Amino acid sequence: MTKREWTALLIIGVFVVGTATNLEVASSVFIQAKDYVVVTFDWFFTGVTSLCLLLTLWIGIDPRFNVRLGHDDDRPEFTNIAWFAMLFSAGLASGVLYWATSEPITHFQGNPHLEMIGAEPFSAHAAQVAVRVTIFHWGLHGWGLYVLTGLGIAYFAYRRGQPLALRSALYPLLGEHVNGWPGAVVDLIGVIGTVFGVATSIGLAVAGMNAAMSELSGIAINTTNQLIIVALVVGLGILSVISGVSRGIRRLSEINVWLSALLLVTILIVGPTAFLLGFVVTSLGDYATSVIPMGFWTANNAAGQNWQGAWTVFYWGWWLAWTPFVGLFIARISRGRTVREFVLGVMLVPTLSVIVWMSVFGGLALHGELTGQASIVDQVNADYAVGTVAVVRRLGVLVFPLVLVITFLLFTWLVTSIDSATLVICTLLKHDDANIPALKKVTWGVLLGIVTGLLIYVGGVTALQAASIVTGLPIGFLVVAIGIGVVKDVRKRKEAA
Repeated sequence: MTKREWTALLIIGVFVVGTATNLEVASSVFIQAKDYVVVTFDWFFTGVTSLCLLLTLWIGIDPRFNVRLGHDDDRPEFTNIAWFAMLFSAGLASGVLYWATSEPITHFQGNPHLEMIGAEPFSAHAAQVAVRVTIFHWGLHGWGLYVLTGLGIAYFAYRRGQPLALRSALYPLLGEHVNGWPGAVVDLIGVIGTVFGVATSIGLAVAGMNAAMSELSGIAINTTNQLIIVALVVGLGILSVISGVSRGIRRLSEINVWLSALLLVTILIVGPTAFLLGFVVTSLGDYATSVIPMGFWTANNAAGQNWQGAWTVFYWGWWLAWTPFVGLFIARISRGRTVREFVLGVMLVPTLSVIVWMSVFGGLALHGELTGQASIVDQVNADYAVGTVAVVRRLGVLVFPLVLVITFLLFTWLVTSIDSATLVICTLLKHDDANIPALKKVTWGVLLGIVTGLLIYVGGVTALQAASIVTGLPIGFLVVAIGIGVVKDVRKRKEAA
């Protein structure tokens, strides 16, 4: 093992042992750390995500960037469908099922964006704003972080001969030092961010799986069952990563996308079709006209800060924690594509998918509230994880098969996340993905499961949110450095020309 691997294992080991031996203290520390970061750095999270989005859009349209990621005669390894499927599964995963109904229902009850326009909670206007806020949290801003990081890695790896690693994105600033101790520190931060970011996603999705399985078989919704699900999913994720990207991740991702499309179309058909289609169109226009102003908004009072910390800052921290993982993964699967194809494909296709998905599932949940059907507000307020199942149950038709598909999707999305995260961690620790020892894949897969289990056991959603926000902060500074490096490289090439 290299020093980098031993250091990463030591940091994760200290966290595991410290948390396991002092559960109450650990819970208190997580909450205090999260509160400090939210209050002190909310402006930073907001500024970084918005500025990265603007920079990424500029890169996408500037002709100076439109080169191929690789040699000029290189062509993509994966078809467009397989590429989009892996982007969707790695970048969004199970979160779109967990939050697609619960988040709009929560914002429907009141939020600062609703207050700013003087609209009443629980109204039709509140429903539209609720979905707009949800799409905002899952749309262009987060994908801008992924694109900027992934592009920095892919460009300098495939065109400048640097290793496929997070540190390579800082080549314009560090030069050959990226292969020394500064680069090792950067990759180590990436490993820690990946572990806690993916653990957050696994933990939230496992809670959703538990709720879906309860609907199917009546098993209890509790921590013990969630820990059992974590162990099962981690085991299958390890088996998948051993089979490689072209077989395990690609095949699971394609299955996920086709099943997701089937689920979406079914909901459109059996639900209030005209209302949902209209809601999709309205949400598209609403998001397009408000996305930039929303991105630069920061709360100026205690209530607003609490809301922003629980939602927007949490999301930006979560996206940032995932950025090394997803950035490196999309760089790995994007060799041979042009920069413009990379930027527009990675940003626009998933964002358009999010707009449709959140509008349909969020619209279905809110339609029931607006038309006087049995309310699910109290259920969602008690446990976000039950939101999607509660909405499907309220449909009254095809409940069992729909919940079965949801359960399967949550399961396979989790396996894909563990699969790709394990691959990325090993790559960051100086391994070619074709030559990663099986033992190391198993080791990091198991550690992902242990960290997830501890966070669930210590504090559930609160601990998971805290882990993402705190680990996202240092990665935010790395993303800023990557953006500066990209601009510097462009200016240098312009002067040379």
